[in-house]
Amino acid sequence: MSRVIISIGSNSQDRHFQMNEAILHLKSKFETVTVSNIYESEALNGKDAPYLNAVAMIQTEHTIEDVAKSLKEWEKQCGRTPKSKLKGSVPIDLDIVVWNDEIVRQADFSYPFFIRGYKELIS
Repeated sequence: MSRVIISIGSNSQDRHFQMNEAILHLKSKFETVTVSNIYESEALNGKDAPYLNAVAMIQTEHTIEDVAKSLKEWEKQCGRTPKSKLKGSVPIDLDIVVWNDEIVRQADFSYPFFIRGYKELIS
């Protein structure tokens, strides 16, 4: 069983809805899911709309490739496209940051928006 830490974020107009739906989606797809509180953070570029963020920890028998594919498929179903990101609107962003205690997205692991939820989960 693998332990996976996922960063969740949305800055679209319906960001509350997107966050809640993403959490429900994770809970429907994976064996065990624990999620931090949802909180707001400024966009990293300092100009796009503020984000809602959360961090989830899942337990799964799936491979990292299968989990990543599932997350990206959900992003597309929610309307995320390269064009929407260029416009500064991200309906939902789901990224694997830690896989079995190995940091796989070092930059994300260091961002304050991630650290806040991660510390909540591991405390």
